[in-house]
Amino acid sequence: MKNIIKIVVALGLIFSSTSCEDEYFDLINPPQAPFQTTADLENGVIGAYYTLTGNGGFRAIFDCGRIIGEAYADGVQLADQGAGYPVNGDAEDMYNRLTAGTQIALYDNSMFRSGYFTVGHANAGLGFIEGSDFDPFPLDTDVNKDENINRMAGEFYFLRAYAYYWIARAYLPTYPNDEDRIPFRLNQAGNFDEAVTSDLGSATEVYEQIVADLREAKNLLPERYEEGVHHPSYADGRANKFAASALLAKVLFHMRRYDEALVELNFVIDQNGGDYDLSEEPIEAFNKTGPVRGKEVIWYYTLWGGDGLGGSSNWKHPGRLSWYNASNRDNTDPSPTGGNPENNGGRFLPASDSFLEAVGWQDANGDETAEALQDLRYIQLFKRFTPKESGIGVEEPRANFAPNRTYVWGDKYYRSGVRRSTNVVILRLADMYLLRAVIRATYSNVDEAAALADLNVVRERAGIAPLAGLTGADLVNAIHNERWIEMSFEGDRLFYLQGNEVDIPDGDRGAGSVPWDSNFYSEVPDFETDFNQAYFN
Repeated sequence: MKNIIKIVVALGLIFSSTSCEDEYFDLINPPQAPFQTTADLENGVIGAYYTLTGNGGFRAIFDCGRIIGEAYADGVQLADQGAGYPVNGDAEDMYNRLTAGTQIALYDNSMFRSGYFTVGHANAGLGFIEGSDFDPFPLDTDVNKDENINRMAGEFYFLRAYAYYWIARAYLPTYPNDEDRIPFRLNQAGNFDEAVTSDLGSATEVYEQIVADLREAKNLLPERYEEGVHHPSYADGRANKFAASALLAKVLFHMRRYDEALVELNFVIDQNGGDYDLSEEPIEAFNKTGPVRGKEVIWYYTLWGGDGLGGSSNWKHPGRLSWYNASNRDNTDPSPTGGNPENNGGRFLPASDSFLEAVGWQDANGDETAEALQDLRYIQLFKRFTPKESGIGVEEPRANFAPNRTYVWGDKYYRSGVRRSTNVVILRLADMYLLRAVIRATYSNVDEAAALADLNVVRERAGIAPLAGLTGADLVNAIHNERWIEMSFEGDRLFYLQGNEVDIPDGDRGAGSVPWDSNFYSEVPDFETDFNQAYFN
């Protein structure tokens, strides 16, 4: 689809510049620049955010991307669903770690097409702004014009980086790697030949560009929304300077550039002016809908108006999160069982026994522990369902799902009680604290006391006792487990272990592990390799 769009644009350019007597090609209106006013450009930015959810339901880049970090790693298992509901084949392939030569069909629409839709929108906006030397509307007398042009450029840089961030995770080996594998375009196609031939990029090139884009975004974006200065839609669910810095920290950590990541983490945690903190209980990050966020949330996808203009966005609701979430994506009931249980049978990645036992939430008999029941995250953001008619605890509520054992499910999504409306948290402060903790404990100007302090900030927010006296491997292991709890079902586990160069345990698959830099990626879809001329060279 990406290349089809490029060809349509290219053909439009060719036809608009060709003289022809055939009235079919007569121009009724002269060609115009894509953006005529600052308002047009603002809509271009809004459109770039919107493309992160693709061109249809179930195609959001961030919800499908999160499955990578969970299914390949050791924090989930494949549920025995009982009769009548098969496990999704893509999820099963990822869980079974079928990597060599495998094409994960799930990624093609949700990751490849959605990602390159966003890249294309961002390239168009950046080309327009940069081509005018950041003054595209010289006759505009608005005193805030320069501020807003810089902000919009920053958002385009951020969105291009975010799209490539997930495309790289889905289709590229771990950084660094110099094999050219994916289309890598930083501008729009200018003619037909360019439209059918995109240069190919490697993990090394793409990750370096992500870093460069995020540094530009951080430089250009404001720290926060200012009423009367910024477009009203910028108040909610859009990237600011701290979002750019937070994403940059995560990218640099995954690239094992720990000193640089620490700079960004310090900025986000210590210099955010009180905009973000861990003063609220864990659930407050995940139960919001509309133009409101939890205090720790740095960036989120808001479903109250996915077009940024207040329009209905139900059809753009990220759906794949239901694969590992207790609550139903069609939830219309805030009750503990989640409402409408029969509508969502595609749920098959619960927490692994390995995870639950490693973090002390489950004993060898499969029973929940006192430690679990003291942790607000377990109480608020997980659900433990027993088999139907077991007479024990909370029984599995879904009519078409009949497992023969107890499972613990994450419950961070679809929590609002209003059908398809809960905001999706993408970047948050607890993530930043725990990344800084492991860097301080292990890699950069080691300061174990400071690392332990960061760890305890997160623990105390969860209502559990701080740890004392931990050093060395004991401290690092405690940080690893705390992060495993904190970031579970947010697509983090695989990439965090890779950032630490820790081999990926088999979890419930059995004893052992696989190398951290194994081929946890999909082959590029056939519709691209069969069409893009760069793959024939």
